[in-house]
Amino acid sequence: MRISNKISELSKLDLLKRAKEHIFSTGLNDGASKLCKANMKYGLAQFQVIQEKHGFEPKATFISSPDETISRNNFRWNSGLGYGGRLNWGDGNDKIIFLNVKPNCCGILVGGLEEIPNPYDLIKKIDKVKSMELYDNDVLINWDYGVSNHFINCFETKILSDIDFPPYMFMIHGSAPEFRDDKYGIGLYIDIAKTLKERAIEEQTKLGKQYILLDSDAKEYLDFNKKAINFSNKKREIIANELFSTGTDCEIICNTSHQFLKDYNNMYLGSNCTDADCDLVPTNIFPTALRADVACYLFKGKKSFSEITLKNNNFLERAENLELLDLLSNADILPHGGGYMLPDVSRVQKVLEYKDQRYFACELVKDSNKLKIVRNVKELQFEYRGRDVILKTLQLDLGEIIARLNPVFSLKL
Repeated sequence: MRISNKISELSKLDLLKRAKEHIFSTGLNDGASKLCKANMKYGLAQFQVIQEKHGFEPKATFISSPDETISRNNFRWNSGLGYGGRLNWGDGNDKIIFLNVKPNCCGILVGGLEEIPNPYDLIKKIDKVKSMELYDNDVLINWDYGVSNHFINCFETKILSDIDFPPYMFMIHGSAPEFRDDKYGIGLYIDIAKTLKERAIEEQTKLGKQYILLDSDAKEYLDFNKKAINFSNKKREIIANELFSTGTDCEIICNTSHQFLKDYNNMYLGSNCTDADCDLVPTNIFPTALRADVACYLFKGKKSFSEITLKNNNFLERAENLELLDLLSNADILPHGGGYMLPDVSRVQKVLEYKDQRYFACELVKDSNKLKIVRNVKELQFEYRGRDVILKTLQLDLGEIIARLNPVFSLKL
């Protein structure tokens, strides 16, 4: 929809205030959640100014899931983006893609087991697989299950529904680093892929810089992104069969992405997408993985948010006023994990800006008179949240628990 008003003429303060109105937070409101919101308004304000410049409605919106937190990717964070939720900037068909979101097609495969493998035998299998050259079509698989928070876990199943699940399960958590550069196409990562950087439009705003693609370039990127998602899913299947197959292919319970570009205008940033009509969502079963010492859960996804949930969270009136009710009623989010918790951060007291850089002055939990001032949050001490995320998910009616997975062992390589 084409428009004529000029939000770009607003002051920086008013732009941030306007962007804040477009954040619908369902996070736990702890230190990491507050940091996410403090940073996210900068990204949204930039998105909105750029949307208007190119003739689109300046209504970029962030709908967070209960695992709302920081992004430990410095480029993404410095672009004004947090993590844990859905970032929207159109109806799905506006041919404009914001590249600073950096989709990596990360996801979790959950598979069934009749018995738990011996950890030592599994380690030997992993060592063998890592020395093999495995391909999906012409793409050489890059073993990334020891990187960041990627893992392989085994569980005992506690069935909490009428679905006949196997007695044990495993999870494989990994992404598609193979597609970040431009070896197989345009590339996913704007700060890595040379071809993508050459094709992108650099947009400098008073609040920071974003890179975008429009029209046919946006279509090429979206097509490449879908290719990367399919590869990432297949890669997890290949690894699962190499490690856990006993002669026949593994039983796959679900294999879902949680960090991906759904269409031209929707980025799921560390959140499961429960849109059953989306061809990128193959099942209505979704995992939420917590710390290694806490049970994980399988959910049946629900359409979210309900009108009751919107009212209870004081979203309804604001969504109606901003003409975002349809978006909020079809948020379709479910946390994929607990998210990072910052144990010593209480809240963000203020943001100091200098040369397009933001320094967050954070009050400490044990002494609010003392400040920790940070720019790049990657180096902050963090932990993973526990069951509070599950309780908030149930409170928001984002899904129905169908199984609890009690941890037996976790392999971090």
